[in-house]
Amino acid sequence: MSSSQPSAAPFPSPLHELYQGCVPWRRLRSFPEPTAAEHARGDETIAELEALLREHTDPEEIERTGRLPDTLTEALRKGGFLGLMAGADLGGLGLSPHNAFRVIQAAAGWSIPIAFSLAITNGFGSGTYLPLLSEGPLKDMITERTRGGIVSAGADAEPIGTANEHRATTAVPTEDGTGYEITGEKVFIGNGTQAELMDVSATLRHPDGSEEVRLFFVDSSMDGFEVAGQHEFMGLHGATIGNLRLDRVRVPAHHLMPQGEDGWRMRPGERDTAHARPAPDAEAEEDLFRPTDLGQLAALGRILVIAPPALATARLCLRWSRDFTSRRIIDGRGLGTYEEIQRQVAETAADVFTIDTVMTWALKAHRTGDSRPELTAAKNLTSTACWRAIDRTVSLLGAEGYETAASKARRGARPLPVERYFRDARALRVAGGVDFMVDRWSAETALHTCWYENPTPAPAGHTEADARQSATEAPELSTACQEHLSAVQDQARRLAATCHELTGRHTMSDLFAQQRLTATLGRIGNELLAMSLVLARAAAMAADGDPQGLPLADLACTSARHRLAALWPELAHATANGPGTPHAGTVTDTAATCLHGPGPGPDLLLADLFSEPTRPAPHGEHNH
Repeated sequence: MSSSQPSAAPFPSPLHELYQGCVPWRRLRSFPEPTAAEHARGDETIAELEALLREHTDPEEIERTGRLPDTLTEALRKGGFLGLMAGADLGGLGLSPHNAFRVIQAAAGWSIPIAFSLAITNGFGSGTYLPLLSEGPLKDMITERTRGGIVSAGADAEPIGTANEHRATTAVPTEDGTGYEITGEKVFIGNGTQAELMDVSATLRHPDGSEEVRLFFVDSSMDGFEVAGQHEFMGLHGATIGNLRLDRVRVPAHHLMPQGEDGWRMRPGERDTAHARPAPDAEAEEDLFRPTDLGQLAALGRILVIAPPALATARLCLRWSRDFTSRRIIDGRGLGTYEEIQRQVAETAADVFTIDTVMTWALKAHRTGDSRPELTAAKNLTSTACWRAIDRTVSLLGAEGYETAASKARRGARPLPVERYFRDARALRVAGGVDFMVDRWSAETALHTCWYENPTPAPAGHTEADARQSATEAPELSTACQEHLSAVQDQARRLAATCHELTGRHTMSDLFAQQRLTATLGRIGNELLAMSLVLARAAAMAADGDPQGLPLADLACTSARHRLAALWPELAHATANGPGTPHAGTVTDTAATCLHGPGPGPDLLLADLFSEPTRPAPHGEHNH
């Protein structure tokens, strides 16, 4: 495989270049594959993790009991797996982000709840802040705790909803000025039931009455800290996701994240340029990850939770499809000989290639520029591709796909855990920001950066010369893939022309209020990014004598173009029927009826449902 030679000068985001009507083919074509040494290091670490997990865990037992084994955390600590990217001086393994991704993906192929715990400590844990903290008592404390191999977490979500900028949890300065008292409730906190140290978001109330949301590091052994319970979900059985309560938990003053260093991570895609560090040294060792600010760090943490289970699930789907079709005979013919079955399996293979390609780029490209736009886009690209694969696989296996592994084992059938992974996979479209919100954030960041902040001239239309140039620039691609590249160039120009027209006609606040419109723009941009990346990787592979990426890229791009063909009319409809347009009333009137009921008459849409039983409001939600 070819590897890119990074330049010291940072490049713009490929996703943002697509929003400006340009496909940065020459840069993408130098696709950054891991070196042989890096890949071998990942293989070695995965083998060590496999031995550990086989010794200490049984995935079906975790599913049945809803608990991780008591011996697991200590085994992971001793193996250095709680510090995958931390250096040896911190007791970690010093892996690259890509190898950390591979290790968590391998864990997810065994048990997604285990992978979640690993990903949260390694992606959102307190130790991840160290590269960007200034010298002082806070950094010293976190360094010492990280060196000891703590399980840690970030506690942000609240019963009022994470989408709120406000936090109901409060922090009040103590009278003697030596600390803060934190009071509030946190929900859906990954590793919340076992974390020893975590950063907690809270509204800091100053003596003059002003307020701001800040981050505080809280030790779970402090007085007033309570693990109220472990959440139960339709999937992720055993995941240590907890409900936390804090009652005047007193933290030292130096446990407050310093002003300007608490890059707020609630909005994927936002950039804190005011406090960004210099770009990484392009000549530095490949294995080291040097974030430029906490926003980039948070984007990496988010994708380490989502993408590894997505890739593991899609790969398992391919394995299960192969297993099922090889043993199933229909009317004297092997199931795998039927045309529709072949298409289903091939589409799953293309989804695997897409997830792997997007993540390889996103986790290697941080050395040549700001990778946050791609990391944000990767959240939905990987989770939705995974969802397509698992949904397709359940249908392929029929009732056997819907049946639990335990039930299959009782009747002597192969106990493939398809149903378990189906339930777990749905969480990937929720965790880290629900899918439609992330689409909006991705598009709004691109519109702000590429058009409102730096207006771009309207792009010219696609020409026959452009198509010839595609073939010249990508001779390694098959004819079908060259045509896909030409289509990406054409649709990128269309995307830029659309952005040019919309930003010229609307203020930023007015445009961002049209949420269906910006979400659809986000999905279009994501599809074009994925197409660009799979084509670039296939070209790089072919140039190195490996043609197997070409048919996979062709299949991936064909499916993406089918989705794009539906997205453009959806965008046109959202543009014509957004807030303030003459046709917006249909949506608002229908929504009003659904949300508040039709009035005194019968409710047609909710007919024949039993009344909900009367129950007391859950703790913390009675005011919602």
